[in-house]
Amino acid sequence: MRKTLLALFGLILCVTAVACQGTAPAEPAPGAGAPAASGDAIHQRFAGNWRLVEVDRFDANDKPLPPPEPPALGSTPSVGYIMYDPAGYMGVVIMREGRQPYSEGGPKPAEARAALATYTSYFGPYTINEAEGYIVHHVIGSLTPNNTGADNKRFYEFEGNRLILKPPRAQSGVQQRITWERVPEAELSPEQRKFVGFWRYAKTERRTADGRSLPAEPWDTGYIIYTPSGHVAVHLARPNRSRYAGTQPTDEEALAALRSYASYFGPFIVNENERVVVHDRIGSTSPAGSGTPVQRGYEFRDNTLILEPPPTTVDGQQVRSFLTWERLSAN
Repeated sequence: MRKTLLALFGLILCVTAVACQGTAPAEPAPGAGAPAASGDAIHQRFAGNWRLVEVDRFDANDKPLPPPEPPALGSTPSVGYIMYDPAGYMGVVIMREGRQPYSEGGPKPAEARAALATYTSYFGPYTINEAEGYIVHHVIGSLTPNNTGADNKRFYEFEGNRLILKPPRAQSGVQQRITWERVPEAELSPEQRKFVGFWRYAKTERRTADGRSLPAEPWDTGYIIYTPSGHVAVHLARPNRSRYAGTQPTDEEALAALRSYASYFGPFIVNENERVVVHDRIGSTSPAGSGTPVQRGYEFRDNTLILEPPPTTVDGQQVRSFLTWERLSAN
């Protein structure tokens, strides 16, 4: 049985700069175009998809601690993955199970705060200090705006097919230990294999059926990750997101954060004959998105992947949208 999980606000993957015990880097974090030495054994050891198993807490003397009281939001079962590429890129997604869909016309402020408290997503490059046994996640995008630009330090241990990540101890001496289990590689078709790797968001285009270009609201940055285990994760952040003034968002800040970031994750399958990839979402920033597959037309062009959602109708015209992603790492 999965052990009790702690609150998503900051304990598992630390979405806020305060809770994650990470510090903003003195210099800009490594750019997304600055890969690590992918041939290094330690990067190969991290590479792959890892499923969240459990979170434990220990006191300053390394004695186990019970779950916090009152029970934290994340103390119900949760599902999540952390994905590493040997070239030096990572992304993490985690969601509390049993989330409630928004009410009609939502999300309302309370629903936005609940969504933020029950879903974690961030992404960026990473670096490893093998001599001292820690990895640093250089966050370039996060569902929680305050975590963007942070350096999330994690001491690590490997135990068989498990990876244990340990943030630095809190001032009280309490330490969290987050256990992940490697997800085995799947038997992917040659066409599925083409998707595997990390891709960086490049641009969004919108066109009418007759080819006329329409304005498109761009994303600022993002990754789409396809893993050898047959999973996909999406991370997308809008430009000019505002940080929270305090440690918790106001109603307006919660709504703005949720509306300016998109994320989901789950298995993916490819229909090569129809040139369609299906993302079977088991988790999503929007609670209603969980359990709902989404279909994307696809095209590989040089070093890019172009994904096309189903067309929409605007002012009586059919409009097609295209998201272009640039490959960051080889499959």
